[in-house]
Amino acid sequence: MDFPNLDQLLSKEVYTCDKKEKSELLLNAVKEVSQHHFERCQPYRRFCQKKEFEPATLSLLKDLPYLPASIFKDALLLSIAEEKIFRTISSSATSFGKPSRIVLDKQTSKRQSKCFNKVVLERLGNKRREFIILDTPESIGRNNQITARSSTIRSLLFCAGKTDTCVNEIDGSLVLDEDKIDSLLQNAEEEKTQVVIFGFTYILYSYVVKRLLSTAKKYRLSGGKIIHIGGWKKLESEKVTPEKLMEDCSKVFGVNSDDVIDFYGFTEQSGMIYPTCEAGFRHSPVWGDIIIRDPLTLQPMDIGQKGLMQFITPIQTSYPGHSVLTEDIGYIQGVDTCTCGRKGAFFKVLGRAQHAEVRGCGDIMAEKFA
Repeated sequence: MDFPNLDQLLSKEVYTCDKKEKSELLLNAVKEVSQHHFERCQPYRRFCQKKEFEPATLSLLKDLPYLPASIFKDALLLSIAEEKIFRTISSSATSFGKPSRIVLDKQTSKRQSKCFNKVVLERLGNKRREFIILDTPESIGRNNQITARSSTIRSLLFCAGKTDTCVNEIDGSLVLDEDKIDSLLQNAEEEKTQVVIFGFTYILYSYVVKRLLSTAKKYRLSGGKIIHIGGWKKLESEKVTPEKLMEDCSKVFGVNSDDVIDFYGFTEQSGMIYPTCEAGFRHSPVWGDIIIRDPLTLQPMDIGQKGLMQFITPIQTSYPGHSVLTEDIGYIQGVDTCTCGRKGAFFKVLGRAQHAEVRGCGDIMAEKFA
């Protein structure tokens, strides 16, 4: 399938287009992909018809219908023939006890990897590094049906020159291999290797940082990067804030605070990743945008106002995940004016909304594809 407008959009650099240049390119690509889903995914077409939405008439992104992220827990949505399914990705099922499931064809998988890789390299630098993965050896294996956690880990390995894992699973529980991680970190310190330590947030803090703090071990990883993603909900009971995690990581690993990078993403738009910049904000790439909506009315909100986060990107063509309303609360700080120099909307994610607040999402679910 050909998507010329999307291809033109993806030819641009990640964060160099200002609002005026980006708006037209992104709108054209979103219209093209919306029409594709409208024609090929019957449940999505019924949803759009119920909203009286025709993709060809779209002139403002804020008018694009959105699916709640939770819909992907209840329905497997396809815009491709079943025989074209290349991979199925499932979330960790932390909400409602059911995982989200999305399907990829080879074209979408390749496109997602391209976008993911561009963002990672822009933030980490274009050179291979030694990776220490805070997960099990099985997490970097390969098969056609994988968890979102394993998918994310494997997605990062394209820029790894060497990879080691240092966590084992024993009787269903994760256990840190303390001797191995100590050996790896000491070697990186002695050889002045610019190592990357990657783990999911709760694994990084609960299984590694806390343990190393308790043993009073500290390292000096000159030029090292600490990358973590997801799992903040599992740290709520420990009262761990992003600031505390950054401070403790700097203390244990001896890295600068702006080298502790928090990646944000979600299964329903796999391939989209939003790392914190040097100023502590996240940025929408040229192939995506964000709208903040009032939790009660679902109307768009102004810059600086807190609300539910809607993410738009046309890179998903195997399923209608191009406009997703999450249950995460955040706000847009500005557009094109971040002190880090990157263009695009820059924003912060504040956490998960209380279900009682999200009345509009319930309305969407009630009428979903009827």
